Amino acid sequence: MTQKQREALFDLITLAPYSDSHLSLAEETLAESAFIAEGWESEHPKSLFLEQSIARARAAAESDESMAEYVASRAAIFTDHASQTEAFGVVQGVIARDGENSDEHAFLVRLKAAFPKLG
Repeated sequence: MTQKQREALFDLITLAPYSDSHLSLAEETLAESAFIAEGWESEHPKSLFLEQSIARARAAAESDESMAEYVASRAAIFTDHASQTEAFGVVQGVIARDGENSDEHAFLVRLKAAFPKLG
């Protein structure tokens, strides 16, 4: 996974809890694990990126339209089947950790639709 893809993935992971306005401890723990597992290869500290990602997620969550645009922009970074599959799987895993509700399901449907190679 490229650094740009890692950043897009982390943005999607950060945005996912805003779909139901609830961040469980399990989701937070799994998100942190994903950050560690995917690594970080940037001159900018991961902590700074995370703060900015949270701010972007809050702004995107203000309306369905802005969330759809943000999901599409982040998903566009994943251009092949393998990277789309990996990104969707990681986000789905974070959401599923504490049980998927209807808002989270809708978010996953939107995300999957933004990954055209998943079909």
